[in-house]
Amino acid sequence: MKVLGLLLLVLLGLSTPAMAVEFKGQNIDGKKLPAKAYYYATGGVYKVQVSFHNKRATIYFADGNKTTIKLNQQVITDSNNIEGFGKLGQYPVNNIFSVGLVYGNDWSDSSNGQLQQSNPLDGLWKISLE
Repeated sequence: MKVLGLLLLVLLGLSTPAMAVEFKGQNIDGKKLPAKAYYYATGGVYKVQVSFHNKRATIYFADGNKTTIKLNQQVITDSNNIEGFGKLGQYPVNNIFSVGLVYGNDWSDSSNGQLQQSNPLDGLWKISLE
């Protein structure tokens, strides 16, 4: 029983505490805020709502769709320059992996069988709070 207690204590000690997203010293996690989102891959600007949770932001579009991105920073210093990474249809699990659906045929060009050049900005978002 002591071993189980010790193991539980060690696991709790190893877990990192969840940190909230901050703006002007205030916790803004869980609040849905009006914003504009710029998607570098398409050059599109969207009028959206955004909510923050830990180091992630969920972008809610007017048509009911949403996407979750991993933020580059946890403390927001400029409300017009909040950057994060996340592809449409994907949910970031950690710093390396994401899960979800892949839209389109990104892996190859079916007309000539060659691999396509990937866009280095694919997945990069810039959020501006209103």
